[in-house]
Amino acid sequence: MAGLVALGCLLAATPLLLALLLTDAQLGRLARHSEQLIREGQAVVHLGSQLRDNINDLERAVRQYSVLRDPALAETVKTRLSQTESTLQSIEDQQLTLLGGHVLTAQRELVQIAKQWTENQQQPEPLDRLARRIDDMNGEADAILSSGRSAIDAQVDSLRQTGAIARRVMLLSSIALIPLAALLAFAFSATVMRPLKQLRSGIVDLGHARYGQAIRIRFPYEMSRLGEQLDWLRQRLVQLEADKDRFLRHVSHELKTPLASLHEGIALLGDESLGPLTPHQQEVAGILRESTAELDGLIHNLLGYAQWRNERKQSAMDWFDAPEMVREVLGKHQWSMNQRHLRAELRLHCERLFGHRSQLRLALENLLTNAIKHAPDGTSIEIDVAANEGCCELSVRDRGRGVAAHERRLIFEPFVRGTEPEELGARGTGIGLSIVQETILSHNGTVEVEDAGPGARFKMAWPRPLDGA
Repeated sequence: MAGLVALGCLLAATPLLLALLLTDAQLGRLARHSEQLIREGQAVVHLGSQLRDNINDLERAVRQYSVLRDPALAETVKTRLSQTESTLQSIEDQQLTLLGGHVLTAQRELVQIAKQWTENQQQPEPLDRLARRIDDMNGEADAILSSGRSAIDAQVDSLRQTGAIARRVMLLSSIALIPLAALLAFAFSATVMRPLKQLRSGIVDLGHARYGQAIRIRFPYEMSRLGEQLDWLRQRLVQLEADKDRFLRHVSHELKTPLASLHEGIALLGDESLGPLTPHQQEVAGILRESTAELDGLIHNLLGYAQWRNERKQSAMDWFDAPEMVREVLGKHQWSMNQRHLRAELRLHCERLFGHRSQLRLALENLLTNAIKHAPDGTSIEIDVAANEGCCELSVRDRGRGVAAHERRLIFEPFVRGTEPEELGARGTGIGLSIVQETILSHNGTVEVEDAGPGARFKMAWPRPLDGA
């Protein structure tokens, strides 16, 4: 998993790194162009000014020699000629195309001046004409400087265009590469989230006791190993569920055999087939008869629980008539409610519910049985049925002592009973509310206990399709 995360981060960062490399290349090109432009500009300005100084110095030396005829001044003229030629050669070395023609013209003129100097320095007449010709070279120097400035301006324009191109390239790179980076990040997130979603789905299935689908996570390796462990847990839970169902069936059936013998023995005692009974013996026989009947009911509940678990795995959900189901459950418990003068208050806000009818009927029956146990004599029991948008609700409320806050989650566990039934002397297997919870979990819903003040309200809620209501 760590390797996958590192690879994903690298892939997501690759387009951004590419954008940075492109930007660096463009900026480097601009920097080199700018440095070259600055260097050439400085060279042209410096050499142009130097050429003008050389020409002025050459003209001054020629005029001085023309007047004084000093041999030292002749050497000075030669030196000035050499310096001017060197400056022209340096300007030519800059390789600026716009300066080529002017530099060549200045070089030719300088050659002519040097030739004329050689021919005329021995002549007695003044060298004014040569000095004027040298002075005319200032025009060529000005042309060289002007051409140099034009060349620099042209390169500045070129640099400006290159900068605009670089900006466009960087903008296009950002527009193209940032979405690509986002796409790669999304693809990586999807790749990482897929095994996590598979893991979550597997855990939800285990929590809702859906063991039919194998848990398979192919990538990455760590998640694959975790998926194998979860699938092992699924298979183990399947085995435990099968063992539990088999245990419930076997124990219930095995108990029926000695229970039948108890029924026969108690019937013989009650009929006094084995002889007349004293009043104390008849009282004991009555206690045995009641206990046997209660034991028979408990075994019947265990068998019903095992049968319900089997039906829950096979039945399908559909719409059914809610009032009819409520009347069936009330009819089954009408005698026990009449014995304690209990009334049923029905609040039927819808005609149909969606789900496993047989499972929901059994859940409602267990909630009603629980309410009858805890309701004070002469009170009422409320049954609410509703189908709101996207949700079905079914609740049962009694007016007893309620459920302690610390017991509201524990009482839904199998074979767990609250403290109040034991205080009232009520007996039971402790599986009724666990059936309610497993029923609602199979419907992807919730069940909770609310403080109704007085009493408690057991409320089930589960999703339903929006059509068909």
